[in-house]
Formats: sequence, structure tokens, C-alpha cells
Amino acid sequence: MLIYNPDAKITFPKYGIQIPSLDSRKTNTIKALLEDPILGSRSKEWYIHDIPSVINREDLERAHNRGYLDRLFGEEQTQTLIKAYELLDEQGNFNRYDPEDASAELGGIIEDVMTIISGTYASISKALETGFCYFLGGGMHHGHPDFGHGFCLLNDIAVAILRAHSEGLFKTAWIVDMDAHRGDGTAEVMASHDDITTLSIHMAKGWPLDSPKMMEDGSLNPSWFPGDVDIPIEAGEEGEYIPRLMKALDELEHKGRPDLVLVVGGVDPYEKDELPSTNLISMTKEQMLERDQTLYHYLEDRQIPSAWVAAGGYGASSWEIHTQFLKWVLRRRL
Repeated sequence: MLIYNPDAKITFPKYGIQIPSLDSRKTNTIKALLEDPILGSRSKEWYIHDIPSVINREDLERAHNRGYLDRLFGEEQTQTLIKAYELLDEQGNFNRYDPEDASAELGGIIEDVMTIISGTYASISKALETGFCYFLGGGMHHGHPDFGHGFCLLNDIAVAILRAHSEGLFKTAWIVDMDAHRGDGTAEVMASHDDITTLSIHMAKGWPLDSPKMMEDGSLNPSWFPGDVDIPIEAGEEGEYIPRLMKALDELEHKGRPDLVLVVGGVDPYEKDELPSTNLISMTKEQMLERDQTLYHYLEDRQIPSAWVAAGGYGASSWEIHTQFLKWVLRRRL
């Protein structure tokens, strides 16, 4: 199953934010799937359009501190959004942001984010029902308990999985994060939840790990907050990516198979990704497909339901990576 709703996205340029996250990543993917000679004629069997709005403040509080949410939904909303999306530089000048180019108020981004969280939750629910679901959205893994950064205002992964867990939809889960950047926010949010294990395979250097490990007050930098399993990949080690991931999953399995795996399937490790902060990892189109197929086979062979979210991917070529995997997996499941 695939979930896609055009409203479940953040169109950053609409708010004057200048980052290369293009709507074409999703629209081109859907177009290619619907034009596929096999998938197009059977779209009713795999394509889910609607995303019910089910996420509320109580759900957010399972993952985020009340103080942060009070600022986000209160009088400090604009300042909180500017800080979370890093729209000012150290000198107080606009950074990747021109409010004069905006066609909508910045606060509207919150409603977009809430819709995305509902999509991630829907993918979990549908995966537990059918065995597999891919949400063409979500993956805001840099959302921490008390702040957002890295284009991530709230952590849809944490909010959605904790809601599903509170409803008794599963007992144990893994979060397998394959985005180019380390899933720092998810690691911190999930540290107090023993039933949910986090794994992140990511660039060994670069953002967000280019900041000091310790803060000036001697506390740990939240971007370095340890996950259950961290797999750093150095530049030039792309050939080790899949073997290291599989080895880590085998080690986790010895502790017990989960009821669910939530896959953060970022496509920004792709060599054609256009975000400068992803350039320390460079995987070919073929390696990206092998990555996704290998993980899918691993979970399918063990009959572990998997919910996938799209996560990072920037520039004109990102849609190719989503499309090649989705054509393969949807045909397989049909």
C-alpha cells in the first residue's frame, strides 16, 4: 500500500523558505506509478489518497515537552518557527529565508506538519493491517523533545509511533533510519521507551555531527544523543553500507523480533542529491535500490510488518529513487 495526499507536505517556498525540497519528488513519483502498465490499472489496490486528521496536542506531548509546544502554539510562535527552521544566521540576518517572497503566513506550516504526522500514523496502522505501507511524506527525525532543527519542527516518527503504541497496536518496534543525516531527535525522544529500538545509519561526519559533542555548560549536545544502534558511514565507505546495516539488524534480532519496523527511507544518500550537507555520502542509483530491496526482503522473510516514510531527498533527481523501489515493491505485493 502507498499513502499519498498532495496536502501532506510542506511547500517551503510558499513560506519564503529557500531550500531545494521540491514537490516534484512526490508528484513525479505518483505520475510514474500511475503510468506504469501494471500498477496504473490496479491503483485502487495500492493507492490511498485520504489521510484522516487524527493527531492532537496529547499525541504531541508524548514526544515533545509542554514548554516547547506552548511556545509553538502560543504568542512565541513566529520566533519558535524561525529558530526551528534556522531562518536567521548568527548575525541576525535572514538565512535561506525571504518573507517578501512568501505567499502564506509562516504559522501555516504547523498545519502542514500536523497533516504529515497523521500520514505517518496512517502508514503504521495500515502496515500492521497489510504487512507493508509506504507514506510518500514524513521522516522529520531532527525534531527533539524541546526544539526543532534541520527542517524538522516536530518529530512525526516519534509522535506517530508513540500514539500507535499507546493504543496497543503493537508491543515492540524498531525504527530503522536510513536518511543521510543522523536521526538525532528520534534518538533523544525514544531514549525513555524501552519497547522501541532506534537504529540510524548515516554520514559519520557533517551536519548535525559537525557541532561540538559537549555544550559550553558541560552537557551533552542533543545532536550527539546516543541511539540504541548508530552506524556511521565515512566518505568512500558506501560499499560497506548494506553489509553493516544487515549485520546490525541480525544482532538486534538475537534480542527478539519486533512487532513492527518503521523505516525512515531517506533518499538523500543518492549521489545526485542537491543538498550540500549530504555530499559526504554518495551512493549510486543501483546501490540505493539494493539498499531498499535488501531491507524489504529482510523484513518480509521474517514476516515483520513495515511502515516506510520518505524522509530526506533534495533536488530534481530524488523522485527516481522513490520510484524505482516503489515500482518494484508494489508489483511484488500485487
